[in-house]
Amino acid sequence: MSFLYSAFYTLIIGAVFIFLFILAYDLLYGEKPAKQTKKIHKYFRNESIKKIDVLESLPRKFTLYQVTTNHGVMKIKMKPGYKVIKIVSKDKQKGKK
Repeated sequence: MSFLYSAFYTLIIGAVFIFLFILAYDLLYGEKPAKQTKKIHKYFRNESIKKIDVLESLPRKFTLYQVTTNHGVMKIKMKPGYKVIKIVSKDKQKGKK
């Protein structure tokens, strides 16, 4: 019975360390483009995406994408940790004031 408990404990602790290792690797060396495009598709799940273009890529800092949807063209910035930031042009900001 103690063998079963130790094996279960080892699996749980091992899974936690593997998860932390993957998270640290993404933050230190940048995220893979496949993971980022999955996040973009998840972010725009209510709209149909026609095209995704990479404008600028600095893997440890950010990646700038231009996403073409049915509603128009949007620029987004993805930071490590899969944080999506919409970029609003200065012309649109002036028109709202």
